[in-house]
Amino acid sequence: MRPLDVHDALAGMRVPEWVSLHPDGDRVACVLPLAGAGPRAHVLDLADGRAEPLAAGPGEWHALTRWLPDGRLLLASGSGSDLDHVELRDGLDVVWRTHAGGEIEDLVPDADGTVLLRLADPGSERDGSHLALRVNDPSDPFVRTPGGRLRRLAWARIGDARPRAIPLDGLTAWDADWRDKRVLAVTSADETAAGFYHPRLDLVDPLTGEIRTLYTTRWQLNRPKLAPGGRAAVVLEGLSIVSGVILYADLVTGEVRRLGELDDVTDLGWLDERTLWFTGWSGTGVHGGVVDADGRVLHRWSGQGALGGPGAQPSLSLDRTGTLAASSWETADHPPEVAVAVLAEGGWRQVSALNTELAALAVRQEEVSWTGPGGLEVRGLLLHRDGDVCPQPLVVIAHGGPTWLWSSAFAPAESDQVALPLVHAGAAVLLPNPRGSSGRGQEYARGVIGQVGEADLGDVLAGVEHLVEAGIADPGRLAIMGLSYGGYLTAWATTRTDRFRAAVVMSGVSDWLSFCTASNLGGGFDPLYHAGADPATAEGREFLAARSPVYHAADAGTPTLILHGELDRTTPAGQAEQLYRAWSTAGVDTQLVVYPREGHELMEDAHRRDAAERVITWLVRNGVL
Repeated sequence: MRPLDVHDALAGMRVPEWVSLHPDGDRVACVLPLAGAGPRAHVLDLADGRAEPLAAGPGEWHALTRWLPDGRLLLASGSGSDLDHVELRDGLDVVWRTHAGGEIEDLVPDADGTVLLRLADPGSERDGSHLALRVNDPSDPFVRTPGGRLRRLAWARIGDARPRAIPLDGLTAWDADWRDKRVLAVTSADETAAGFYHPRLDLVDPLTGEIRTLYTTRWQLNRPKLAPGGRAAVVLEGLSIVSGVILYADLVTGEVRRLGELDDVTDLGWLDERTLWFTGWSGTGVHGGVVDADGRVLHRWSGQGALGGPGAQPSLSLDRTGTLAASSWETADHPPEVAVAVLAEGGWRQVSALNTELAALAVRQEEVSWTGPGGLEVRGLLLHRDGDVCPQPLVVIAHGGPTWLWSSAFAPAESDQVALPLVHAGAAVLLPNPRGSSGRGQEYARGVIGQVGEADLGDVLAGVEHLVEAGIADPGRLAIMGLSYGGYLTAWATTRTDRFRAAVVMSGVSDWLSFCTASNLGGGFDPLYHAGADPATAEGREFLAARSPVYHAADAGTPTLILHGELDRTTPAGQAEQLYRAWSTAGVDTQLVVYPREGHELMEDAHRRDAAERVITWLVRNGVL
């Protein structure tokens, strides 16, 4: 099958999002793309696996789903580019609708018929995990002032005409939980996406706005959850796109401690006052189970595949008994489908048939390991076709983050979902997880701090040499590419080695100095990963420039294709312009392609196909394919 035909087929893949299990455990609600319309909520009967779309008004679409404890369905709905209504459906009929007053990022129902709304103001910043575009704001001119465009919290009782704002004294709320009229929130004083890197954990009285700060940290926080009974809470602590450890907060004494030895947890919740469920990454697969309030793991399973969830992190939805779990589940051989499992056992079973015809596109995927600098074991995934003659062309795709990972997905989505098409074009594809990646604990993830472009690039290059020495990769037909931080690592690699015949930089960083003030993560991401290097000092500027590709253009020689979204706020388009200018001035064979209306990742079908075609053409032109 031609590689672009593979890419076209993958464009039609229907990935279940916001999977929510009915309290009775017999149905699942989720959001799916619908041909000729916007995303639409569907309800899937677990008995027959059939997914039925829910009706929407003209021009309306659905973004997320939540069941109330009584079995009625909550939807976040919108029209045009605005996501600003909450609907409650009893069967097929809308029985309540309220205007939210901002873009809805989450709905958290409680057993008493109340709902917490987490809202983003028009014009507020989204991070790279959410395409790095501003929340829609038609203002002309657009005006910004510090603290003016926040993520806010509000609550409503079912039937209220309007939600009631929860005063947060100028703080922005990144995540929150709602139980017994109390709010547990991850907040920051900085409303930009950089503020997520300077979090605190707050207990909030929704009526008075009284705030009790429980915890502050130099790391990042996510998934706060209040325990039944009101005496405790938990939250995850990790890096960036949070995959981390569980922190337990005693709300009576104020003590905050790590809960057990579990790591790389991405989602969790309370089963009762003493036990919690959890899920997250484990190597290139996932794990989950049950842990008690003393940190003892009561049940734990692992699996080689990928669970879906908000921000592409593993997440679960449980029935009211806490026995059955639902999510989106995929493996190297099976495209993503709605799936269920017994919480304590794992063993995911796909119950929908949304993408069955795509299974024929599967390629062989195996975990490989090698030794990186300093003797550290590094792992990754190798994709290839059975029967292909070795040595093969090799394309290395570096993931973003850097605290992210390649997992055992059917068709790895990052970098315009080109991994599978490249394998069908005759290449082997290496997806490395160098130090800095998730899936192997906090020490491994923190191994890139202060060593951006050094330790992790060394790990990647060692993986290439391992495959060359094993006779798998053709040393004369090597290429490297990546998106976001992976785009940075790609550009940086071309200044450190002449090993590659071609490179593709997608939404990459080329200048850490300009990133500090131009990116919506600037002042958050960079102090963390550059170990506090301060651009206001000569030493800090020297440190950042020393790791910026644009200041090393004289050392670059690899033909480089640069792809970027015009409206990207995380790695602004100026980063691509700087790289193109530096490379072309230095005489490097290069091309810059800027896609209008796009952010950090390409979303429009025509743009995605154009990018895939350009990548393949670039690799052919430069003798890789």
